[in-house]
Amino acid sequence: MTTASSARLLVALLLVVVGGAGCLATSGSPAASRTGPITQEEAAGSSARNAYDLVQNLRPQWLRGRGAQSILNPRPVPPVVYIEGIRESSLDALRRLDVTSILLIDYLGAADATTRYGTGHTGGAILVSLRR
Repeated sequence: MTTASSARLLVALLLVVVGGAGCLATSGSPAASRTGPITQEEAAGSSARNAYDLVQNLRPQWLRGRGAQSILNPRPVPPVVYIEGIRESSLDALRRLDVTSILLIDYLGAADATTRYGTGHTGGAILVSLRR
């Protein structure tokens, strides 16, 4: 490899490293708060009345269905809701939870939800932990 080639490679690598560093989210940044779990503190600062509204306001992407149910049914698959580890029948279960009762709400993508809970999680999973 020539010196000029080595220099071009080094510059290209630096551009990738420096450019990519701007995309990383740190724990206090707005980008991190939009993708991480919804905490009790974040819920308390919200005007939402129930968990569904809270998720809709703070992490609307969690509620969007992903992928088709089947070839015959192209509707997207919604996420499965788990409250304190118990599978609920639909997203409407979130509407029954008052914001003040929430400790943490998190989202698992399809692969992680399938690994943890088994098949049937094409839309991922929303996990809710309640205050005691």
